Amino acid sequence: MGTKFAPQYANIFMHRFKQDFFTAQDLQPMLYTRYIDDIFFLWSHGEQSLKQLYDDINKFHPTIRLTMDYSPESVAFLDTRISIKDGHLSTSLYRKPTDNLMMLHFSSFHPKHVKEAIPYGQALRILRICTDEEDRNRHLQTLKDALRRTGYGARLIDQQFRRATAKNRTDLLRRQTRDTVDRVPFIVQYFPGAEKLRHLLRSLQHVIDEDEHLAKAIPTPPLLAFKQPCNLKQTIVRSKLPSLQENSDHDTTQPCHSNLCKTCRIIDTDAIISRENTIYQVHGTYSCNSANIVNLIHCRKGCPEAWYIGETMQTLRQQMNEHRSTITRQDCSLPVGEHFSSHGHSALDLQVSVLQGGLHDTRQRRVADRN
Repeated sequence: MGTKFAPQYANIFMHRFKQDFFTAQDLQPMLYTRYIDDIFFLWSHGEQSLKQLYDDINKFHPTIRLTMDYSPESVAFLDTRISIKDGHLSTSLYRKPTDNLMMLHFSSFHPKHVKEAIPYGQALRILRICTDEEDRNRHLQTLKDALRRTGYGARLIDQQFRRATAKNRTDLLRRQTRDTVDRVPFIVQYFPGAEKLRHLLRSLQHVIDEDEHLAKAIPTPPLLAFKQPCNLKQTIVRSKLPSLQENSDHDTTQPCHSNLCKTCRIIDTDAIISRENTIYQVHGTYSCNSANIVNLIHCRKGCPEAWYIGETMQTLRQQMNEHRSTITRQDCSLPVGEHFSSHGHSALDLQVSVLQGGLHDTRQRRVADRN
């Protein structure tokens, strides 16, 4: 739905839309529920008045148009088929005609507990939705067939199905609450065998318990949490392709023009920077906000020894802020700090430009640095 705030905004809008519309209506629905812009309601005032309501609601707002599916017997709402049987509402699982029951393949690079949770979670979904036991068993068999096609073993599926069906449906329909435990998360990228870290953390808890301060901060073993490692798409795909022209007229480093940026005043906008017999060429268009770069720092006063080429994953602004800090402290442990804090020099004598960017790992940046 676009931005992260879009669902919340849509919820607020549709809530106000419903209030404003039904306030002016004489006839009201028996039951009205909504999930964002999907609406389900029971209407007891006849088919003709329902059609009139539909026409009125689509004329109420200049840009909102709703579609309606109604029946005296059954309708689909989200993933549920709601029917009237013997004067009572009955529910069953509803799948769209385009649903091909594709799920995470068992051979995928995911933790074991994630793969075990898929049959269990899908079975719980069927148990919550289906009111008829025969209908429930039919959907469970369909789910089992789909899981088998996706590489899941029959033993694993049956084990997770038994775990799910052992629960009472009445309890499943209650709002689920989970006891929250304030545990410190230990976050690592997932890799084969990462589950063994959980046992390692527990076995080393006594080391933490022996320290008075750590025991208070981490009274229980840390909660092992996995984050997704860089996948193949993230490795080989870039949102911006590099320029195919070696010597583009637009290759330069430009100020970002932010009111708070102190790097703008020391940017060297030349595309070619030369020193004696050495020529440095800017490849690409960059600014103070560019990161993962190789940059060139030289002295505005033309000092021949003050030429420094370095690489960083930070933005150019962040790196230059650090250099200015070393100059202010007169820190001579680094060449930049030593030169520009010497007699007759200051941080205003810095000149910097980005030679190359888009280098997303240290090896790439160091290779470009040497070249």
